[in-house]
Amino acid sequence: MSENNLNLKNHIPIEDCQFYTVQNVPGLNEPTKGEWDLRENVDKYLGNTNFKGKDVLELGPASGFITFEIESRGASVTSVELSLQNDKWDIVPNCKINWKNEELYHRKNDLKYVQNAYWYTHNALNSNANVIYSHVNNISEKIGLYDISVMASVLLHLQNPFIALQNILSKTKEKAIVTDILPFSNSKIIKFIPNLIKNKLLKLINNRMPIFYFLPNSNPGFIFEWWIISPKSIVNIAKLFGFEKSEITYHIQHRNGNPVQMYTVVCERTIPIEDAYYK
Repeated sequence: MSENNLNLKNHIPIEDCQFYTVQNVPGLNEPTKGEWDLRENVDKYLGNTNFKGKDVLELGPASGFITFEIESRGASVTSVELSLQNDKWDIVPNCKINWKNEELYHRKNDLKYVQNAYWYTHNALNSNANVIYSHVNNISEKIGLYDISVMASVLLHLQNPFIALQNILSKTKEKAIVTDILPFSNSKIIKFIPNLIKNKLLKLINNRMPIFYFLPNSNPGFIFEWWIISPKSIVNIAKLFGFEKSEITYHIQHRNGNPVQMYTVVCERTIPIEDAYYK
């Protein structure tokens, strides 16, 4: 029996759930708590995309806010999520900590409760969304093709985001949506520049420079974050896989009550998937 069927079969108490985002869940008297609150600007987060009647492949659903938001807009959603039994987090190696055992165990324990929150909400909404349990590096060709793919705030957690993009884009027929934190937006130097000039400067840099900024150092805090990736990098990579038309937009989301500058790239396929060489 697959992991999703096991979770659906068993009743999940709310006490065993950890919500990554603030979510409005039927049956609860108030919104859940969560590190991120995307509700106000979710349209911009998703690139103002029309999902009606589309088959959508989502990478990294967490507690499911984006999954169920897209489904509510008329899409059929399939998510790719790590298996608790078979997959490992892309943890940054660090000789100062026991990164192979203790940290991995605790992170997987957290993931269990996040996955519980996904299935709790799935049940409450009577959702039809599906989950494929696999590391994105290992997803099978048998999963088929999808109209739209969504990769929201997940590439920074992967040791090799290029492989993730390759695997997802090669299964996407129409559009790919990539959302992430805007590089340099938290720079100490940038913070002292007036907002109007700062915003223009950030857009100029990020629209033109294909940057992969490597985050980890000897600080044990960088265990689960590898990269800050500029939108121009996404545009350039997408072109390799037949998405030659892209649009970059910028927006503000909230993390623990604080504004975070983010970007969304909507990449449109111009080379038909049947004409592309992916093998």
